[in-house]
Amino acid sequence: MNWTIEPLPAYGPLFEGAIAVYGEAFIQPPYCDPDRGKDVRKRIREIHAHRDEYRAFAAVREDATIAGMIYGYHGRKGQWWHETVRRQLPHSLYSHWLGDCYELVEVAVAPRFQGLGIGRALIEHLLCKRKERTCVLSTRTDSRAHELYRRLGFEELAQMPFVENGATFYVMGKILR
Repeated sequence: MNWTIEPLPAYGPLFEGAIAVYGEAFIQPPYCDPDRGKDVRKRIREIHAHRDEYRAFAAVREDATIAGMIYGYHGRKGQWWHETVRRQLPHSLYSHWLGDCYELVEVAVAPRFQGLGIGRALIEHLLCKRKERTCVLSTRTDSRAHELYRRLGFEELAQMPFVENGATFYVMGKILR
C-alpha cells in the first residue's frame, strides 16, 4: 500500500494519530513506556513547536492510516538535550557537531509498518535541504534504531545516560553540508 509524507500540525486528528503511533512504538521493548505518548504531546505543544526551524511530518497511507511520525528543530545552547550532551563531549567534538546542528528529536513508526522504509523516508524528508552543518540525535543502545541511523550515514559520537541510573544512549551525528 502506498503512503505519503505530510506536514504534521501540533493539533487535530493527524497529530493525535501520530501521537498514537508514537505510543505504540514506544510501548514495545526495550522502551516499555505507556505514558510516553502523553509526554511527547505536551513537549511538542509547550516547548518544541516553538523552537527555531521546528518541522514535523507524518507518514500517511492511502487509506488514511498513520504509519509514522518525525520531528526536529535547530539545536541551540540552553536547550536541555543540547546542554546535557555538551557536558559529555570534548570541546572539539561539541563545536564540530553541535555548533550548527539540526536535532532529530523523535521518529516513530508503528510496529506493524517497521522495516518497510518509512523511517528512512521520514528522516530523509526531515533533513532535506537543511541549512545546518550537522544533524544530531540520541537513541538507546539497546534498541535497533541505531542500525538505521548508521545506514543513513550517522556516526557514534558518545555513549551516555541522560538521567542517573537510566538507559545508555548513543549520541549520533551526520554531516549535512
